[in-house]
Amino acid sequence: MATRTEVYAAIDSERTYQENLIRHTVRNQTQMEHLAIIRRIVRDLEDQWYDTSGQPPLDYMRKIAAVAVSCMERYGAPHRI
Repeated sequence: MATRTEVYAAIDSERTYQENLIRHTVRNQTQMEHLAIIRRIVRDLEDQWYDTSGQPPLDYMRKIAAVAVSCMERYGAPHRI
């Protein structure tokens, strides 16, 4: 099991990777575009799910989390009250 610090470090490494891609290819996404990206990743995850002995490919979870973080960086990150 990973610690929260390790999880956030993995998400941060994915954000760095995504930022490097964006510099060369993609404009700023809207909130709905972020959601569409997450949906595409989820579909890919569902396609791969059973190819790994029933265990979810965790790199997809990291990607989903990082896209959500990207959206919050751009549009705000409200705290749970």
